[in-house]
Amino acid sequence: MLSRQLGFISSWKMLTRDKGWLKPLCVLALVGWIPIVGQIVVLGYGFEWARLTAWGIDAAPKQHGVDYGKVLATGGRAFLVFMSMMIALALILGLVFRDVIVSSMLPIYIAFHSAGVSLPIDLGDGLRVGLIDALIALVINGFAMAAVMRTILYDNFAAGWRLDRICQMIGRDPGGFCKMLLVSLVGGLVGFVYSAVMFVLSGAVVAGGLLAFLMGSPHLIGHVSGEYLISRALSMGIGPIALIVVLAVVVLFIYGIISVAMQLVAMNAAGQWFCRFEVGRWGVSADPLPDGVPVKEVPSSQPEEGSNPYNR
Repeated sequence: MLSRQLGFISSWKMLTRDKGWLKPLCVLALVGWIPIVGQIVVLGYGFEWARLTAWGIDAAPKQHGVDYGKVLATGGRAFLVFMSMMIALALILGLVFRDVIVSSMLPIYIAFHSAGVSLPIDLGDGLRVGLIDALIALVINGFAMAAVMRTILYDNFAAGWRLDRICQMIGRDPGGFCKMLLVSLVGGLVGFVYSAVMFVLSGAVVAGGLLAFLMGSPHLIGHVSGEYLISRALSMGIGPIALIVVLAVVVLFIYGIISVAMQLVAMNAAGQWFCRFEVGRWGVSADPLPDGVPVKEVPSSQPEEGSNPYNR
């Protein structure tokens, strides 16, 4: 069962298992451009899928029959849990670790790029502090995702703040928690690599164009200013400018698709981790975890007997 095979590859396989899987990613990438509301929709869609995974259902994200009201409600709860936990933990870290306060954490949580990890790397001490910041941000991000999963499973905001139960889960399965963090880290690195490649390619195109222009007009070398280049670009007409704008939009749209895909994969990985704890056996939010959990991963070729929640 892929729902219990916690990892980036298994979560990606679940995302792409149905034909037409790219279509909802494109729609979500466009919706994600809407401030706040867009990210609420992405969170709601992703965690509704993760809810099914937590119950042990091997399913891809819905393409038809989506309950948009449920998606908005789920996304709203996720938004509130992320924001409240982010603010509380940021204040605590600001008091305890004054010299290593997380500069990368606030953008991660405010933007709700659950799958992304910012690495503010400088030289010397900046490298050390930047890596520590990124590590703290990654751990807190995973902790917040676990809180959101509890909120979604119980449909209750307070359930996400049962920090004792989240710590109990981590204590029983620290390896699974680290695997969930690794999925988020891999997703962030995928987005970072794409951004880096696009930056290098765009820089090469600009440098090549400028070099060709200067070679065609050697008398201008040393006398070219930014204002002159802008005026020359405008004199070429609307065509080249429109092409540049279209290419920029395409690059950003592709990045949006990648970002949404990595977010969904990371959210689903949280559902895979929860699936290990047999959520069907849970009691009320305050109850401790049942005995015998977490369960071991089930090989895809040998599904565990009775693991289908519909047979419970």
